[in-house]
Amino acid sequence: MEADTIKIPCRLAAFDLDGTLLSSDHTLSPENCEALRHLAANDILVVLVSGRMHRSIQPISDQIGLENPIISYNGGMVRHATTGEVYHHIPVPKNDAIAIVNECTEQGLHLNYCLNDELYVAERNAWSDLYEARTGVPATPIGDLRELAGETPTKLLIIHTPEKLQPLLQKFQTDYAQKLYVTQTQAEYIEFMNPKVTKGHALTALTNRFDIPMDTVVAFGDSYNDESLLKTAGFGIAMANAVPPIRDCADYITTTNDENGVAKAIWDIIL
Repeated sequence: MEADTIKIPCRLAAFDLDGTLLSSDHTLSPENCEALRHLAANDILVVLVSGRMHRSIQPISDQIGLENPIISYNGGMVRHATTGEVYHHIPVPKNDAIAIVNECTEQGLHLNYCLNDELYVAERNAWSDLYEARTGVPATPIGDLRELAGETPTKLLIIHTPEKLQPLLQKFQTDYAQKLYVTQTQAEYIEFMNPKVTKGHALTALTNRFDIPMDTVVAFGDSYNDESLLKTAGFGIAMANAVPPIRDCADYITTTNDENGVAKAIWDIIL
């Protein structure tokens, strides 16, 4: 579909971060920042959507100058950027969290434990350093994550090499089918959330709260966890660097995240 043939009556625009709004070095380009500011100036609700923790998204929201709700933890939480009000929160059930922690401890897998928007790990290592470099969130080491038994974390995240994760992803998706939402969000990440959690469900909760028709919602994404976001929105835009399933379900494909594909699509088909 050519850009000049598309007319979108947009009231809400939702943006995935890594691989979409952010460049490959995980920074926000001036071009994308300016385009989002123009959306907001035109009374379009700009919503940042990510698998990241809320506290990791907040600085990007502040950089743009937004005062809107943020969808974090792949849809596990919707929280306002300035008031801190929580609109929506669905944590991992405690028994499933215990099982994941036990299995990762036994296998020696690095696990991020996200509780009350704080990040806990058994110990700091190269994987926690990688996550901090990408998101700006430092990990708090507690020695043994099994000490958190009985808590209900918002999200659990395994970090390892892509080669190690591929067989693990299939195993966990089989073992926890119907129990947890298990997805791969980056080459080194396997994430575990409540089975009711998706970016699409959180988007629906937000549009219902603000009485925004879904056919006036535009969403941008690039990875597997963005599928529900693009399918739920009235119009889905995939990045040229998106994985095949995301390109296949999109209504439009823009350029890559390193070519300011978000800004290009905003100027071409929204503004």
